[in-house]
Amino acid sequence: MGERATDAQRAARERDALELLSSGAGSAFAAATLAERYGVSLRQARRYVAAASFELCDAATPAELDRQAMLSLHRLELIAGRAMAAGDESLAVRATRAHAAALAQFRRAISAPVTRFRLPTTDARAAPGAPEPVPPDCPF
Repeated sequence: MGERATDAQRAARERDALELLSSGAGSAFAAATLAERYGVSLRQARRYVAAASFELCDAATPAELDRQAMLSLHRLELIAGRAMAAGDESLAVRATRAHAAALAQFRRAISAPVTRFRLPTTDARAAPGAPEPVPPDCPF
């Protein structure tokens, strides 16, 4: 088992991942490149890419997150309804299950403590204990 990366190494690797993503590379390619370049596991490289991907996402307000969740739930309802109308019971059941799972996840998210969803901060000026914005539509 290798040694842990220092904070400076981690920051450099995340910057490198951000550069790869910003240049249009996909997350899988970026992770494979980082794993090869730094001699880390693909799993660890994916963590660097995931951390870097948050930099590319705009912060969302709670109202925006609510809107996105409701829109996703509405889309699943439409898919289930159209599948039933077309006689595709298999698709209707899958869409209904996805709808129920998404609704349960949304309910858990809004009832969970704020600290559970707090992202690591790199901003030293952030007030301790202040909730951070959550990026919407991030691939991770």
